[in-house]
Amino acid sequence: MSTVGIIANPAAGKDIRRLVAHGRVVSNQEKANILRRVFAGIVSTGADRILVMPDHSGLARPGAHDVDGQIKIDYVEMPVADHQGASTNAARAMAEQGADCIVTLGGDGTNRVVAKGCGEVPLVPISTGTNNVFPANTEGTLAGIAAGSMAIGALSIEEACRRSKRIDIYVGGERRDDALVDAAVSTQMFVGARAVWDTKTLHAMFLTRAEPASIGLSSIGSRIMPISIDEGHGLYIRLAGEPGPNATTVRAPIAPGMISDVEILEWRKFFPGEKIKIDIHPGTIALDGEREVELLPNQDVYATLSMDGPWVVDVPKALMLLATR
Repeated sequence: MSTVGIIANPAAGKDIRRLVAHGRVVSNQEKANILRRVFAGIVSTGADRILVMPDHSGLARPGAHDVDGQIKIDYVEMPVADHQGASTNAARAMAEQGADCIVTLGGDGTNRVVAKGCGEVPLVPISTGTNNVFPANTEGTLAGIAAGSMAIGALSIEEACRRSKRIDIYVGGERRDDALVDAAVSTQMFVGARAVWDTKTLHAMFLTRAEPASIGLSSIGSRIMPISIDEGHGLYIRLAGEPGPNATTVRAPIAPGMISDVEILEWRKFFPGEKIKIDIHPGTIALDGEREVELLPNQDVYATLSMDGPWVVDVPKALMLLATR
């Protein structure tokens, strides 16, 4: 049964960066409208089923009503999503229940937790978050067509998808967490509001990609060494909190409407399998823009680059392939 999963994060696009920067607010009504377009696109491909992560806001209900009787709609049997882990659990359940593709609504953070559970199931990420390097501003109808086409087998992973990279964080020899775009080591001691907006607290950064047309912490790397999703290396940067004679100053958009001067001490390419020690204590590690890992004394912490991140559907390429057939 050809199946498309739907994971929409009600909390995406609503964090503290609406106060400290000028991040847009993506309302639940707009997310529901996007899903209505996604559902229409999926139905047009002839896919058999849509499998939805339940959430308190009922984001998928209007879209499900629109296509009632045209496609089977199922909900993942799980508690209603109200925390990060719910998206991981939903993605894992969808993979186990035969989803051929998963459409996500959210930002880098949403896709990071989805990627923990989706395995080899490709993602179609639609940007509704804040710092959106991983998801694209894809129109919902087109995203639905691409996802449905993957589900019915009209497109294959090899021809229509790109494999993402991943930064893995190891604590005491065990993988603690990971990031799809950037892992930033901060001198701030507590997770707090999670989001990072003060670059003076940053000690080091590990990037899987650094694209000049992106916004967020990875944009810092794009000012010194642009790196795409397809290149076989990442970027390691060591930062200085204040200007100094040995620092290079770059100006980068680290959040919507927030452009900062950042002092960089050194930078170099970062290759798969290489271990780079994180030796600042106390502190925290922000993963895809949100502080997640606390650094405590006497911990052995290091970062590595993996080439085994999630598959991502290249929607423009997918639609071009469909048009030629």
